[in-house]
Amino acid sequence: MTKKDLVPVIILALLIPLWMLFDRTFLAPKFPAKPRITAPQSTNATAFAESAATDPQSPAAAESATAPAAIEVEAPAEEEVVATLDNGKVKLELTSLGGGIKSATLLNYPALNEKDSPPVVIEFPRAALAYEGLAGIGANEALALQPAEDGQSVTLSKELASGIVFQRTLSFTNDYVLQVSDRFTNPGSGPTALAERRIVTGRMENPAEMKAMKGVSILGVDSFTPAGGIEYWGRKLQKLYGKNGPLAIDIVPPEMNGIEVDWVSAKNKFFVQILRPEGTAATMAILSARDAEEKKTVPKDIAAALAFQEQVIGAGETAELNYTYFIGPKQYSILKASGHNAEKVMEFETTGAFSFMNWLMEPARRFLLWTLNKFFAVIPNYGVAIILLTLLIRILFWPLTHKSTESMKRMQELQPEIKALQEKYKKEPQKAQQEVMKLYKEKKVNPMGGCLPMFVQIPVFIALFTVLRNAIELRYSGFLWIADLSQPENLFAGSVPFVGSLNILPLLMSVSMIWQQKLSTPGTAATPEQQQQQKMMMFMMPIMMLFFFYSMPSGLVLYWTTSNLLMIAQTGFRNLKKKKVEA
Repeated sequence: MTKKDLVPVIILALLIPLWMLFDRTFLAPKFPAKPRITAPQSTNATAFAESAATDPQSPAAAESATAPAAIEVEAPAEEEVVATLDNGKVKLELTSLGGGIKSATLLNYPALNEKDSPPVVIEFPRAALAYEGLAGIGANEALALQPAEDGQSVTLSKELASGIVFQRTLSFTNDYVLQVSDRFTNPGSGPTALAERRIVTGRMENPAEMKAMKGVSILGVDSFTPAGGIEYWGRKLQKLYGKNGPLAIDIVPPEMNGIEVDWVSAKNKFFVQILRPEGTAATMAILSARDAEEKKTVPKDIAAALAFQEQVIGAGETAELNYTYFIGPKQYSILKASGHNAEKVMEFETTGAFSFMNWLMEPARRFLLWTLNKFFAVIPNYGVAIILLTLLIRILFWPLTHKSTESMKRMQELQPEIKALQEKYKKEPQKAQQEVMKLYKEKKVNPMGGCLPMFVQIPVFIALFTVLRNAIELRYSGFLWIADLSQPENLFAGSVPFVGSLNILPLLMSVSMIWQQKLSTPGTAATPEQQQQQKMMMFMMPIMMLFFFYSMPSGLVLYWTTSNLLMIAQTGFRNLKKKKVEA
């Protein structure tokens, strides 16, 4: 790559950070960071009580003497009681069994790809937000449930066997965020220990018709820490399960032992739950069950937990735990508006070995999604929006692709001379190489020029792959014969031998690749051996890409097919122009 070749690459790379700066300064909503408070240290409650008994002057004895009388709590109903909270975007069913969420209905998202489809309902057989580790308020233990008269909140309560009175209040703060306040009051005459405990999200599953592509995780758990940033544990589930792992895991990743998290999430392809404690330190855990019928470790469901340390509540004191619970779509704008870096669940950030590329990849993904939605705002069809986005990318990369095509053409024209030099110096390979490089220099040909656009576009393709496989905007979005751009076409499902269903776009993509290569690499100027190699490559690569893309979301295949067709048009126009000049 010459210095001249680097100029367009540098310009394209700089455009993205400049757009990011503008977005962060003028477009992005501002959300102040919440302060972190260290968790209270665990205390031996028995020793504290013994101190009160043996030393009348001790602080413990003073607390015992001033403790209030017992608080009266309504007795739970014997049968399950259900109440609803509905803000027009989400309807939650709250259950008296465990005091958590029984189901969530996302009113703006259809469950089926049908005109009059009911909305998506996410069921939680084990109530989401139910406590684990506290006797009396587990998932199947009854609490008293009392909806507010205005219907804006629900309160649950129960006196635990330890004498502590538990009260939980739930209310919406915005479209998809629920505010939860848990109060543990000790009405007794002495200190009482509140055991280690944790709150668990509901288990996330994928729709029955959705299948994960090989090597791509759909179910996932994320954790975010202010210091360490985001971690995507869905990518590491195979490692966490281990070889020939159990059917279910309940595990803290070794890297997260004792690490305080800002929030945790559990998600499937399109929807997510996010738990975020306010002011209380918490660690995290992952709960998952795998599909017993699959030979490899394929998660069937997944959940995340926030774990809290043991603490002692003094006589007459109250320990309060406040946290927010997001349940809704994995839509960038909605997650961004909820604050606290929640949009990072979109997996736009590059982590692991390639994290050094994140300065480019994350803004590129944001830019691609932003541009896609802007095109949709003009023409409300995501198939058309993908085509327009492909056209824009082609225009941006036109200088590079044009230079590549010209470089390949000049390389082909030099093939007879290169072959002659190789024959002349066949007994001196090093000399032959020197003469070939000298020829390149004389003819002003860069042997790497044809590869440059391919290398530059690989990050763009990876970025677009992440955007399109995560974009809930494509869910049930149709285009021409395609019913859902977020899925393969699946025509004649179950009726096509070997592959199960017919996907037309991958076939068109492969044909367009062959056509493009035939236009770009004509064999007239090449030696017979090279012509044979070209013919092999002309068919091998498209066939390999056909297998790779056959089960991918049709929106992504539409991008690649459109890109090929635009390249064919560009090459055809260049060849036509050349013929006119020669004529």
